[in-house]
Amino acid sequence: MASPVTNADRESVVEFTEDQKYVFDTKGWIAIPGMLSDDDISEMRDFCYRLQREKGAIPEYHRSSIGGPLEKLTDHPLVVGFMNEFVASGYASEDCYGFRFEGSFLTIRSEGHDNFSPHGGRGMLNFPGNSHTYHLRYDKVHSGLTRVVWELNPVKKGCGGTMFLSGSHKAAFPTPVSTKDHDC
Repeated sequence: MASPVTNADRESVVEFTEDQKYVFDTKGWIAIPGMLSDDDISEMRDFCYRLQREKGAIPEYHRSSIGGPLEKLTDHPLVVGFMNEFVASGYASEDCYGFRFEGSFLTIRSEGHDNFSPHGGRGMLNFPGNSHTYHLRYDKVHSGLTRVVWELNPVKKGCGGTMFLSGSHKAAFPTPVSTKDHDC
């Protein structure tokens, strides 16, 4: 079956380029700036702070990390394109995504936070057929346990953003102590 070519709002799905596929394949993550307008970012960031500080002032049906203006991030055309390429099963169609959305959370980090805790490496907990691992099967890559991160603040080294340890979730060995260093 064919993967969806539009999201729930009928916006065209963004297909990944060969370069983007290669970067994700080798690093295990990819950063794609400029996918949201400045107005969207401002509205979303304001909502996040209100959700954290004034939750009761927000209508109950929007009191979550996928409520209000953040709702459009759950099936953003770029997210659907990524999921089609790296996660979706063969059961996808224009009316049904071939992947599921399991959860969402909001993290607000301030400059100077120090909760860097790299993880990954399957070590001895991996088992044959584990769909949560990253693997190639029949010329199709599958990344079953995937997280999408939206940074709503400018990203600058040392200023509180999300940090990634390239290849860590594809590693066969547990992460060594040396990865605890922010500059690893």
